[in-house]
Amino acid sequence: MNPIAKIAGALRNVARHPLNRRRKFKAVMEYAFLQVAARLAPGDICVEFPNHTHLLVPPRMKGAAHFIAPRLCEFEEMSFVMHFLRPGMMFMDIGANIGAFTVLAAGVAGARAKAFEPSPLTYEILARNLSLNDLQGRAQAIPAAVGRNIGEIQFSVDLGTENHVVANNSKQNSQRVRMTTLDHETAEDPPELLKVDVEGFEPEVFAGGTDTLRRPQLRGIIMERNNSGTRYGFDEEGLHAQIREQGFVPCRYEPLARKLTQITEQIGGNVIYIRDWAAANARLQAAPAFKLGDLTV
Repeated sequence: MNPIAKIAGALRNVARHPLNRRRKFKAVMEYAFLQVAARLAPGDICVEFPNHTHLLVPPRMKGAAHFIAPRLCEFEEMSFVMHFLRPGMMFMDIGANIGAFTVLAAGVAGARAKAFEPSPLTYEILARNLSLNDLQGRAQAIPAAVGRNIGEIQFSVDLGTENHVVANNSKQNSQRVRMTTLDHETAEDPPELLKVDVEGFEPEVFAGGTDTLRRPQLRGIIMERNNSGTRYGFDEEGLHAQIREQGFVPCRYEPLARKLTQITEQIGGNVIYIRDWAAANARLQAAPAFKLGDLTV
C-alpha cells in the first residue's frame, strides 16, 4: 500500500471509530496532530486507558501510535474483553505486544492473565505496563513465542507491532527466541478467554494447542484473520474449520448494544469465536460498564 493510501485509510478509520461518531472532524484533526507530536516526544507516552488504567506507548515503535489515538483502537474486541471477563477468570494473550489487551483484562475486568511476547524490546514495555498498573499479582508476562513445539525459533526485529516468526527460520534481520506451546502453558490452568494475534502464525499456535482447544473451560477466542499466514503457506480456512468443529461460532461484538452477532463463513479481520452464544450474550448484558474520560460503555 502506498503511503498516501495508508494515511487516507488511517484517517478514514479514525473518523469511523465508534468513539468518534459525534466528533469525526475533531477526531481526525486530533489524530493527525498527535501522530506528529508523539514522534517528537523524547520518550514513552503514558496514555489514559479505561477505569484509571494506563498504557506506556513508545511512539516511534512501528504501529504503536494507534494506542495513543484513538486508544481503544480495536474497540469491539477490547470492549468484549472488558465486558466478558470477570475477576479471577483466566485470560491468555498470545502475541501481547506492549500489553493493551492484558491491561484491559487484568486491570479493568480483574481477570488473571498470562501474556506472551517474544520480542525482547517489546517484552520490556509489556512488563513495564503490568508494573505501571500494579498487576504483577494477577498478570504474568512471559518472554516467548507460542507454536507447535517447545524449543527456539527465529523472530523478526525492528518491525514493532508487525514483528513475526521468520519464515524458513532465516537469520537475516531476526533473532533467536524461546518458543513454548499452548498445551504446555495451559495444562494446569486453562484459559476461559484466549486472544491470538501472531501475524499469520496462528495455525502453529493451535497445532501446539489441540488439547486447549478441546477443553470445555475455553469459552471464547479472539483471533486475527488477515491472510498473513500465506507467508508460511498456511491455510486460514482450515484453522477456521478446526475451531468451529469444537463448537465455536464466529461473531462480531457491538459494545454499545452489548450484543454478539453471528457472522458468515466469509470473514476477515478480528473474529470473536464463542462456544455458547446465548450464555455469552447474557454475560455481556450483565457486565459492569467501563469508563474512559466522559465515555461510559
